[in-house]
Amino acid sequence: MLFRGEIQFELPEGREQVRSLLREHGLRSTRQREDVYIALATSGDHLTADEVHRSVRLTRAGMSLATVYNTLEALAGAGLCTRLLTTGGAARYDTDVSDHAHVVTADGRIFDVPDDLSERLLNSIDSDVLQEIEHRLGMHLAGLSLELRAETQPSASPNKGKARSRS
Repeated sequence: MLFRGEIQFELPEGREQVRSLLREHGLRSTRQREDVYIALATSGDHLTADEVHRSVRLTRAGMSLATVYNTLEALAGAGLCTRLLTTGGAARYDTDVSDHAHVVTADGRIFDVPDDLSERLLNSIDSDVLQEIEHRLGMHLAGLSLELRAETQPSASPNKGKARSRS
């Protein structure tokens, strides 16, 4: 699986990697899908559809907001990004589709929990509990995403780890 930072998008080979990625996930490669995926993956952020639209319009002025919404839903449906729903805000999209945790601040900003801590946190969840959830709800859990809510803003302390803001 290719994640943010693993494709050099500014190079022609990078766009070809995106085309291959789309095809591998059962999507027809179109310029619109490529542009939306590239805008999202290179942002280093969890973007809303409006933010993706603004980014894409810098190079493709004619793309409509409806096309961006439809494309993001197609990418999410194919497993190329995750749709994140936050309280009181617009859906945000993340191209890091690995199991990981987020911290959401009161103002809706999203931070990725550093990988080592996210892994420890997610691995601490008892697999028996997950199996019981599957059994009781009658469904298969395909992944795990954990959202932590912060009441305070992040400090400027250098000891806070490598969490990146994704607003």
